[in-house]
Amino acid sequence: MDRRDFLLTSLAGALAAPLAAEAQQTRGARRIGLVGPREEPRFSEIRDALKEGLREQGYAEPSIETMAGPTPRGNPAGARAVIESLIRQRPEVLFVIGSVLAKVARQATPDLPIMFITPGDPVAAGVVASLARPARNMTAITFEYPELSGKRLELLRELVPGVKRVLVLYDPSDASPRQGVEVARAAASRLGLTLSERHVRAPDDVRRGLAALSDADALLGVPGGVTTGHYVAMIEAAHANKRPTVFHTRTESTAAALMTYGANEADVDHRPAEDP
Repeated sequence: MDRRDFLLTSLAGALAAPLAAEAQQTRGARRIGLVGPREEPRFSEIRDALKEGLREQGYAEPSIETMAGPTPRGNPAGARAVIESLIRQRPEVLFVIGSVLAKVARQATPDLPIMFITPGDPVAAGVVASLARPARNMTAITFEYPELSGKRLELLRELVPGVKRVLVLYDPSDASPRQGVEVARAAASRLGLTLSERHVRAPDDVRRGLAALSDADALLGVPGGVTTGHYVAMIEAAHANKRPTVFHTRTESTAAALMTYGANEADVDHRPAEDP
């Protein structure tokens, strides 16, 4: 199965499966637990898109209750506590943002159905064994492919021919941005560009990494990890230094970027609610 077809099931399907058998017995709202990094506006954008997708499939409030669980990034113990708190409220399915949290959720509940979204290859990230047979209780959809980071560099060079040195900030502890940067390195070499890499493991690293804009010609955004909550600051810093920017998706956080190339994340977040 191709990664682009990695929509193996759906929230609608997960909710509908027990519906017929329990239709006469179930009272109250069907519950979905939403788990993701505590980063705005992204968390709210995903939550709202998910709710809209469910409404389009006939699952609307008050028959559906979405229980939000924003979690601290880079704190597995804190994330697990949030997930366990949601589990005690007896959701029928967990919707998880990111491969790192998906691993935590799987450890916390090996039986509850889990759907996650990730900006990368979930097999390479070690979340699932294969696309065809991910795990007994897990399924996912990818909204970003690592090879697109290379394509963005190609488009950047076409749009700004004088670009030679491109700054990229990324979280080395997260498999998704590591995948994107690996592809970007290969593309930069092929295109005659120099990729200036700065690691971001904590919010303060974003500010320190952006200081390298003075020696760069452009800024490349790679999705995933700590930088996810700092796109606005990254783009504003690039603008202040008169450096062009290219990011992976057009959202409220990246609207000021010179260029975006990739799937609209809000549109993708409708898809988990679709019928198989």
